[in-house]
Amino acid sequence: MTTKDFVYLGLIAATALVFYCHGFFSGVNRSRRIYESLFGGAEDDAPEQTLSRTFERQTGLQVPSSLERSSEIRGDFGNN
Repeated sequence: MTTKDFVYLGLIAATALVFYCHGFFSGVNRSRRIYESLFGGAEDDAPEQTLSRTFERQTGLQVPSSLERSSEIRGDFGNN
């Protein structure tokens, strides 16, 4: 193997390490945010409100209040 091969192998290994660490620390930070939102300072909130706020923060979508309080989902499916 030549010097150029070792340089390329080193770059591949360094890239793999960077991507692995980035994914690992992203998972750690996301888990920390979820657990803090669920257990930190949520003593006065109902659990379903805390979960819906966590969902809104992660996805950017708001949960309609009709779906929050009811287990029944209504829809207009037209003529079948």
